[in-house]
Amino acid sequence: MKSAIEMRIKEYIKTQGLTNRRFAKDVGMGESTLYKKWREPQSFTEFELRRIANILGINYEQASALCVETKNRDSIQAEQQIESIKGFHIRSGVLLVMVVLGVGLLSVVLHLLSEIRLDKDERLHLPEYRARYIGAGVDLASSDLGEETAFHSSLYDYEFLDITVETLGEDISLTGKMRWTLKRDSTLTRLSDFSAEGKHLGDTAALVYTVKDPVDSEVWIGTAMMYMPRSGDANGYWMTIHNDKDPAGTGPFATGTIELIRREM
Repeated sequence: MKSAIEMRIKEYIKTQGLTNRRFAKDVGMGESTLYKKWREPQSFTEFELRRIANILGINYEQASALCVETKNRDSIQAEQQIESIKGFHIRSGVLLVMVVLGVGLLSVVLHLLSEIRLDKDERLHLPEYRARYIGAGVDLASSDLGEETAFHSSLYDYEFLDITVETLGEDISLTGKMRWTLKRDSTLTRLSDFSAEGKHLGDTAALVYTVKDPVDSEVWIGTAMMYMPRSGDANGYWMTIHNDKDPAGTGPFATGTIELIRREM
């Protein structure tokens, strides 16, 4: 039995010409997590449900109601048709004609609705987080970094495997595998999924990356600035905040280098 929220999401994905993976990414979760949660809609958090409601163009209360309702669309339509004809004593032939006409009319309406395409830029998206800040910044010289105690000590080595880079206009994406190894214990190594998205202007790429650990189901995020010409190798620097406690007592920020050697497709 499908949940009402699952059917509503699938209808939206079909109408917008999206993929399940793209919708899950817009919500801020993995595709497999979306599958699991729309089959158990009570497991959606309020934050996730508000994002889904915002994307679908409905309010939070409507989205919550869809999570409670578990009847499939056919049974809902059948119940509505039965309720609409209660109290009327008509011949079976006339009743059949009315049902057929009702289903036909409903099919036409659903078809017309499926043809409607809403431009995402025209849809109102309410901010999920809003704040105001004031502050300052300064460029750090290489000599300054030795005095900084906000940075982690060197904990890991990283190896990037089969990274695919795609650029369309100014938009860039990277996908592939990353193997990380603990420096103080080389036997502790793990292969993780690596992905990044950002802007590619000239030879400069600004990225937000994600590393997913399939073993512990953990996710790390960070940023990177890359010198990435359309031909030749690429290099740059990344920055993140480590979850692991630093044995040296510093942290939590971590930064390092990225060196990518171009291969033939």
